[in-house]
Amino acid sequence: MKSWGKRMSYGLAVAAAAVAIPLTAGSASAAPTWHDLAGGPEMYPNMAACQADIPRAKQEYQDATCINVNGRISLWVLY
Repeated sequence: MKSWGKRMSYGLAVAAAAVAIPLTAGSASAAPTWHDLAGGPEMYPNMAACQADIPRAKQEYQDATCINVNGRISLWVLY
């Protein structure tokens, strides 16, 4: 038979794990995400026009990049 001290320590370990697992799993949802900020032929007729806006976008966001999807060029930023 196990002592009450051992049972208490096991119980506390299980309780701590039950609290820690949801807390660490929840922090993954707070990760930065990419968002389509601007784009289209009226905004960026070519890739160079989009890339010219990257330095300005990086002043306000973590990162920025230009994406070409089927001829539509868009500026994406990382929040």
